[in-house]
Amino acid sequence: MFKMQKYQHIAKKIYQLLPQYEHMTDEQLQQQTAILRTKLQTGSHLASLLPEAFAVVIEADKRVLGLTPYYVQVLGGIALFFGNIAEIKTGEGKTLVATMPLYTRALLGYKGNYLITANQYLAERDGQSMGKVFEWLGLTVGIGGSDDDDFETKYRLYNADIIYTTHSKLGFDYLFDNLGSELSEQVVTRFNFAIIDEIDAVLLDGAQTALVISGSPKVQSNYYQISDWFVKSLQKDDYEYSDDKRRVWFTKSGLLKIAQYFDIDDIYDQQYIDLYRHIVLALQANYLKQKGRDYVVDKGKVLLLDVVNGRTMPGVKMQGGIHQAIEAKESVEVTSETKILGTISYQSLFKQFKSLSGMTGTAKTDEKEFMETYHLEVISIPTNKPTQRVDKSDKIYVSNQTKIEQSIEAVKQGIRDRRPVLIETGSVSMSDLYSLVLLQHKIPHNLLNAKTAVREKQIIKDAGRAMSVTLATSMAGRGTDIKLTDEAKNNGGLKVIGTERMTSKRIDNQLRGRSGRQGEPGESVFFVSLEDKMIVENSPKWVRRTRKSLEHKIAAKKLDSKSKLNSQRFKKVMDKAQKKFGNAEVQSRKNTLAFDTILSGQRERIYTARNKVMAGDQGYFEVIITQSIRRVIEKFCDDSKNISYEAIADFVFNNMQSDYPLKDILSVKKEELNKKRAIDFLNELSEDLLDKSLKRIRDEQQLNHFKKLVILRSIDRAWVDQLDYLQQLKNMVNGRGMAQHKPINEFGKEARRHFFDMEDQIYTNIFRSMMLSAIIIKSDGAIDIEFP
Repeated sequence: MFKMQKYQHIAKKIYQLLPQYEHMTDEQLQQQTAILRTKLQTGSHLASLLPEAFAVVIEADKRVLGLTPYYVQVLGGIALFFGNIAEIKTGEGKTLVATMPLYTRALLGYKGNYLITANQYLAERDGQSMGKVFEWLGLTVGIGGSDDDDFETKYRLYNADIIYTTHSKLGFDYLFDNLGSELSEQVVTRFNFAIIDEIDAVLLDGAQTALVISGSPKVQSNYYQISDWFVKSLQKDDYEYSDDKRRVWFTKSGLLKIAQYFDIDDIYDQQYIDLYRHIVLALQANYLKQKGRDYVVDKGKVLLLDVVNGRTMPGVKMQGGIHQAIEAKESVEVTSETKILGTISYQSLFKQFKSLSGMTGTAKTDEKEFMETYHLEVISIPTNKPTQRVDKSDKIYVSNQTKIEQSIEAVKQGIRDRRPVLIETGSVSMSDLYSLVLLQHKIPHNLLNAKTAVREKQIIKDAGRAMSVTLATSMAGRGTDIKLTDEAKNNGGLKVIGTERMTSKRIDNQLRGRSGRQGEPGESVFFVSLEDKMIVENSPKWVRRTRKSLEHKIAAKKLDSKSKLNSQRFKKVMDKAQKKFGNAEVQSRKNTLAFDTILSGQRERIYTARNKVMAGDQGYFEVIITQSIRRVIEKFCDDSKNISYEAIADFVFNNMQSDYPLKDILSVKKEELNKKRAIDFLNELSEDLLDKSLKRIRDEQQLNHFKKLVILRSIDRAWVDQLDYLQQLKNMVNGRGMAQHKPINEFGKEARRHFFDMEDQIYTNIFRSMMLSAIIIKSDGAIDIEFP
């Protein structure tokens, strides 16, 4: 409340200033950008200039776009400027709201001011329309294009004052930046200010979907098929679920069957670790991942479904082998696992911004999590016109069959009332089933789910006509704007019918928000049954007992099957079930964030090290190379229990020179062979061989580039192995809960230990590459390098 009063006070100042800008000529108004920047350069604080900056852009919006922001939109813009989440209802003009804080932040002259949208279409649409205002006021605008833009296009994009792009493009470009070998090739270098549109979808619903750049295929395993065959043979007592149904593991009988099936004594033995990993993956694929909810199979390919909107995600695969396990489950071609070259979560990506804000129509229900995780406060912005939509209470029935029948009657009533009807389902499979029911009742309709997404634009266009019936997954919950015809408005507006409550109240509210936009009439109602998955999995035992009792009464004709359950007790069941599921979701996101925090710390150290190498000079490279020689030789001598001529020879042949004369090693007198003598001998030899290796390159610039390339490649090879290890480790430690270990602690401990091993591997890679790389000098003076 205090913040809102503060923002209202600022808004009052803005409106007091507006008349003086309204009387300016276009040229005078356009000069205000330079005037405001001069004030900032002479000591004024940006916040103190907010009323002037907002007034300038409000007047520019009116002149360039013919749109004047409403008072509530100005409030939303102020909330965004100060780093909050502005809860702005659907249809209230979020795109225009963003122009005010974006312009004001860009006045500082710092690059890296972003409007992050859900997809490329929205980035281009909003960037082209709103960008006219910024360019008219003298600022540059970048609009994020496709993921395969060339360097020049990316450079122009990220060097603009204001950037419209998608969260995935920003993330992938950042990862690709940190795979290069030159600092001058990096484009995503400044994280100043960001407004994330539909911020709850990105930071909450997308929290467990990491951005991943994959490289060359790993050696393909032949365990996927046999593990799938085994898992499909299990009985219910061979495995069990966690309380929240998010994890599954083998019981004692399941472990016994593994031993019998694969004819092994102990599946936990180190030699069977890869087999056990594949069996666990097959268990998860068969009993946690559901077709139609988590993925679909289209033309022989497994396509993941976005948990938020039900859309397919072409090209995106789950990591760690789970995607291949699902392919084996569905009997389609098992694709190759690939090595991870870079990965980052949306949490880690957006935490790099100095100031972060966001817009959405539904955030208040999760404001506690936003505050705890991202330190973002949710500010509810009132609508410009009072909401006329009628949100009816849930209609609760005993069985799914009755629920569907009664919802069909509601659809028919909507048609009789000559209203448009939007029916929402929770999954692709449920939408397909419901479509068949509508056809049985001879109700013509449009079906919008992952399979019909190519027709989405036309389907949504038709959804606002009187008597039209649209059946959709939550795809129709975001990024869509159902526009009503005049007849539809006069007949009561859009009628939203939910066939089940969704996984959170926030998603329910998104679906309700399809109706009643900008003060239009509308109605929403959810049909619920005691057989709904949400209730069955998240309700106390008395609900199951009551349902069976009611079923007996219906069978005995003592209760009409069409009777609604009006008891307050039943009405609270759904809310409690949803809350329980939501708590599990929150905990899952916290776990994901905890895992990612550990990975993020390591990634930051690696990327910082790479940048130092790319910016380094000859002297810096000398320090690293000298350090690697010392570390590798000392580690070899420390790890060797008994230093022998054979061990030294093997070390020299494998790491320094494969054809080094054996007699020169054997020339060391036997009585002198100890740790100190071995270190001295190897140091002297490495110094001599390194000098000979480097003398092959006479050009100083080429020599410097060679050293840099060796160090970067050594870091990258070790980091790729580390990423792969951490992915496998995360899958494995999640199964240790049965042994009273905390998965996060186990992961952190093992990740830390392996990170130090990785550092040793980096030094070894540098050592070997400096000694063993083949250098081919071409006729034009250029060199080719063949690494060992």
